[in-house]
Amino acid sequence: MTKVLITGITGLIGKDLMHKLLETGDYQIRGQYFSNRNTDAYTSRGIEMRQADICDAGALKGICDGCEIVVHSAARVIDHGTKEDFYLAHYDATRFMLEEAKASSVRHFIYISSFGPATYIDRSNGLPDETVPLVKSGVHYDDAKIDAENLVKSFCPSNNMYYTIIRPAAVIGPDSIWVREPIKRAKTKFGLKLIDNGVKDACLVDVRNLSEGIYKTMTLPVARNQTYFFMDEYGVTWKQYMTELLAMVGEKPKGSVSRPVALLLAKVMGVLFPLWGAQPPIGVKSVIATSSDRRVIVRKARTELGWQSRVSYREAMEKIRRSLEHS
Repeated sequence: MTKVLITGITGLIGKDLMHKLLETGDYQIRGQYFSNRNTDAYTSRGIEMRQADICDAGALKGICDGCEIVVHSAARVIDHGTKEDFYLAHYDATRFMLEEAKASSVRHFIYISSFGPATYIDRSNGLPDETVPLVKSGVHYDDAKIDAENLVKSFCPSNNMYYTIIRPAAVIGPDSIWVREPIKRAKTKFGLKLIDNGVKDACLVDVRNLSEGIYKTMTLPVARNQTYFFMDEYGVTWKQYMTELLAMVGEKPKGSVSRPVALLLAKVMGVLFPLWGAQPPIGVKSVIATSSDRRVIVRKARTELGWQSRVSYREAMEKIRRSLEHS
């Protein structure tokens, strides 16, 4: 059986991909995780678990030994922090993983990047695909992802490894940050406000559909040294998604603010709240994400990989609803 390392295996993407690979019966899985936790649910299914900080090169020694494939999904997913925070968690950690993959003769390095950097591409002449260069914005998360992608694309061919870069849209599913954070913010005294009335396409991808796409890149030679966008093309606006999500917990969006006002508030709060040791109730990245046209062309994944959105929007939301009922 093929041995694969999944970093961030206890996170949304890593865990769902684990389930997908277990279903096939073709993989031995090693999982990296960071925080102390009970891992019986993983080890009882034959998963070899390694606790390690991906931001510590020394802690990662030997983590790729015996693995043919690495799926690097671990990341800093919150929308606030310093440039150093994001570059350590994304760029430096990816470099450490690449070095370990090289030392262990890994064949294929799959990097879970982000849809975020594509936000800043000019769409006046149409929607972009994977051939359109990404644009840096000064948003630390997105800029770090661009630099990490470039690192992967230069490192792997020079060290006898294939790479695949995955750019997922806003990933939804139980315990998704796009589920937890809106609900958390809706329950604060500030409430959750839509940006520009939430009219933009939310650009969602269900985690099960994404896992299917990642699996295809692991198994199909056409995916070697390629980059793919994954978005379900549900055509759902942020207003519809947020309204339906919050209704599951008896909440609703509390009005709307304009993008300029929201950005100003996010920048000010991003400076002041950390001084008090508190998380800002609104972040610059989330404001931009929910008020921009982030649509892309996903033809490449559909034609080259035969990827389909098998889980519908309604099915995705129903699974989230059930998970919230039992949380």
